[in-house]
Amino acid sequence: MEPFRNAMAKKFPNQQTMFASWQRPRDIRNLSELLVTKKYPHAMELNVLVIGMPNVGKSTLLNALRNMGIKGRTPKAFQTSAQPGLTQALSTRLKVSLEPLVYAFDTPGVMLPYLGRGVEGAERGVKLALIAGIKEGLYDMEALASYLLYRLNVLDPISPAYLQLLPEGATPTVDLHDFLEQLARRMGMVMRGAELDTTRAAVYFVRWWREEGGLMAAASSPLHLAQSSNSENLLPPMQGWGFDFQWQLGDQDRPATKEDEAKLVQAKMEACIDDHLADIEREDNEELNVSPTQIKKQQVREEKLRRKQKHLKR
Repeated sequence: MEPFRNAMAKKFPNQQTMFASWQRPRDIRNLSELLVTKKYPHAMELNVLVIGMPNVGKSTLLNALRNMGIKGRTPKAFQTSAQPGLTQALSTRLKVSLEPLVYAFDTPGVMLPYLGRGVEGAERGVKLALIAGIKEGLYDMEALASYLLYRLNVLDPISPAYLQLLPEGATPTVDLHDFLEQLARRMGMVMRGAELDTTRAAVYFVRWWREEGGLMAAASSPLHLAQSSNSENLLPPMQGWGFDFQWQLGDQDRPATKEDEAKLVQAKMEACIDDHLADIEREDNEELNVSPTQIKKQQVREEKLRRKQKHLKR
């Protein structure tokens, strides 16, 4: 994750990126110290507003901070759910730390009003559904499993994270039906008549990704070397990290040391960030991030305004 942190620090020097899990007390302690000790060491009282996408764990994080900041048994103050949309209004101010005194506000998830047009917009929706940012019922689970299988093969073409779910000796595959059958067989997911339950296997695969597979993939090296028959290290041409970082590798991209590898990955990530910012600017300029419904409403408002101005001139 260090190349990502360095890339973000270089592109956005006024922001700070920190990975934290409520399940790791050290992460919660570091976050608490970052908010209180380093940023505002002399403040008598702090008020914290937590903002983020739906279902990314904002309420859970606040509960963890509260347990860390207030000694003894503390009831869960912020309601949580595995489905997005539980928090629907700004919460009342709740205490999450005594020394120093810190209060926090929980907020509903912030969602883009429109994900975009065509393939890009559809892909953004699938990514959000895979991390449970959109309710599961809006997407077919096998479609989500198909995209996840594709992405995991991109992230690590040599030894993708899903291999641990399959029978021993399994090899990477791009065939969703074959993958789900192997998974169902390994997990004993069988329907009446000894038929493999691939639908249940697809649900299991997506939920495995949300609970542990995503962390495993993020913690692995973004560069994966394969051994050729003559014992030379080969770099597959397409690699990536996470859902939004993907790059091509050329003949010149052959790191000799771990330090060179980290620099190469950071440079690739910086290029991905530049491309993303350029795409955002292009979509703004061409109004590709505005839905047809919003465009129609804007046209109606403009027409009403023209008619009103025309009437006033008479």
